[in-house]
Amino acid sequence: SLMFGFVMVLAWWWTLKPSNVRSWQPDVAEVASADIAGDTVTLHNVRNCEYRTETEFTPRWEERTVRLSQLTAIDIAITYWGSPYMAHPIVSFQFADAPPLCFSIETRKKIGQSYSTIGGVYRQFALIYVVADERDVIRLRSNFRKGEDVYLYRTTIAPGQARERFLEYIRSLNALHQKPRWYNALTTNCTTSIRTQHPPNERMPWD
Repeated sequence: SLMFGFVMVLAWWWTLKPSNVRSWQPDVAEVASADIAGDTVTLHNVRNCEYRTETEFTPRWEERTVRLSQLTAIDIAITYWGSPYMAHPIVSFQFADAPPLCFSIETRKKIGQSYSTIGGVYRQFALIYVVADERDVIRLRSNFRKGEDVYLYRTTIAPGQARERFLEYIRSLNALHQKPRWYNALTTNCTTSIRTQHPPNERMPWD
């Protein structure tokens, strides 16, 4: 019957498990992680690709070391690509003695996959925290992608709060490195993930 078929498909769907071991597209081939030793944070697999076009680039993965005491501010880049109701946030942490570090929460696509909203709901994409140089993740959108507008906002957040937000990202990407998760276009996306990594009692209400 139709109901039996639906139940079988639903049961199969629930058995799908995310994994870090797949044939990933080159721009999401590596998963970032970080080690904290006192004031020093060492980040592994920071993306800093050399782009020629949006799709032609030389993948480059680096190790970066920053100091929490030198974290001074947060910038936020918001990118739009057609609808004013759809946007992608990129958080850029500014350091007094090191280049900025950007965090972009994205779908991790396999070779041959392209993004679809429907697929983004039904366990077709893994979730990835891309840690990147500004010249990679922001310049890709401002200089190479067509039809995408980038707005940069310099926040007034205090350095102490900026460090708290930075450590939230570090904890989240390390957890994802250990245990992969599905991306979900409605519940676990580039915006909701920022909110849910914040302590529950400090989260802003939904708007």
